[in-house]
Amino acid sequence: MDLTENFTLEELIETRHGENTPTAEHIENLKLLAAKVLQPLRNAVGQVVVSSGYRSERVNKIVGGSTTSQHCKGEAVDIICKNNRAAFIYIANNLPFDQLIWEYGNDKAPSWIHVSFKRTGNRKQILRKKHGKGYEPFKPPRI
Repeated sequence: MDLTENFTLEELIETRHGENTPTAEHIENLKLLAAKVLQPLRNAVGQVVVSSGYRSERVNKIVGGSTTSQHCKGEAVDIICKNNRAAFIYIANNLPFDQLIWEYGNDKAPSWIHVSFKRTGNRKQILRKKHGKGYEPFKPPRI
């Protein structure tokens, strides 16, 4: 099922951990996330690979996700781009989002990007995750 021109439901629910079937509500959330964040990002920066999208509660537990993970609601994805730094900065400055997280990596670029989008009440919260340090508020670097 196509969610946007370049993103399918299948790629947003893909997992190596077995059954991961979203509900109709999860699919609607994934459509919004793809339309508001993923497709505009792809149009701006090129390749966007979803490494983790929707997760059932069972899959989320297997991968060690937070019990309040927006992945379980179909509101979040982890992505990898050709230039993660540029993609992160683009999202921060140009797209709507609830949370944007610079995941691990170093000061030059994150290893991957976590981005979420909700129907209403998006917080525009920007964080950084470092090994063993939890999450901290983060100001995106300049290009």
